[in-house]
Amino acid sequence: MNVSLSVWLLTVAALCVLVAADFFIGRRPHDVSLREAGIWTAVWVVLACLFGAGLLVFRGGGPGGEFFAGYITEKSLSVDNLFVFVLIMAKFAVPSQYQ
Repeated sequence: MNVSLSVWLLTVAALCVLVAADFFIGRRPHDVSLREAGIWTAVWVVLACLFGAGLLVFRGGGPGGEFFAGYITEKSLSVDNLFVFVLIMAKFAVPSQYQ
């Protein structure tokens, strides 16, 4: 698949803006509620779905399907990391506002 430099630059710039926004919005240490965690999860999932939809529209079913297959695989594999984080935070008795 041949992707132009402008598309790569636009994608990288958009990701940088999103990560910077996420960093500055959630900058202060605080107890993250289940509602807040759910909202942020939904925001990132919706953004990923929009990106995948863009791939489907502009590049076709092959690249779009590959993106969604990879995204679902990575999302499901990330769940086991949560258990590791919980164990580490519990072992070192990290206060909940810093987790």
